[in-house]
Amino acid sequence: MTRRLRFLFLLLAVLTLGVGVFVFHPQAEEVESTEPPPVSESDLQMYIKVYTAMQDDHDLTIEEAIKPYDVSLDDFRQTERHIQNEPRLVERVRQALLDHVKDHSVFAQSVTPPAPTATVAPHRTRSPKKGHSEKSTHK
Repeated sequence: MTRRLRFLFLLLAVLTLGVGVFVFHPQAEEVESTEPPPVSESDLQMYIKVYTAMQDDHDLTIEEAIKPYDVSLDDFRQTERHIQNEPRLVERVRQALLDHVKDHSVFAQSVTPPAPTATVAPHRTRSPKKGHSEKSTHK
C-alpha cells in the first residue's frame, strides 16, 4: 500500500509540475514581420555625402561628419543598416564613392592619359643623302 501511495504522490507531483509549466509558461506571440521602411533618396544622399566628406578628410570623425545634417548617430546607423540590407543601394553608394575618388584623386588625375588631340603633322620632304644625286635613276 505504501508503494501505491508513493506512486500516487509521485504521479500527482509530476502532473502538478506539468500543469504549472503549461499554465505559467508564456506562449509565443505571433509578431507580424514588417519590412523596414525603404530608404528615402534624401537619406541615401546624406549617407553618401557623409562618407564622401570622410574620404576627403581622413581625420573627420563620424560625429563631425553628420553634424551638418542634424541627425543623431543612432539614426545615422539605422539608415546605414537599412542601406546595407539592400544590395542595390550598397552598389549605388559604392559607385558614388568610387566616382568621387576618381574625380578628386591627384593620383588618378596624374595617371589618366591625356585625351588624344587631332594634330596634322607637317609634310616632310626627304633631303638627298651625301653622295647621291637628287635625280632618280629609276626608269
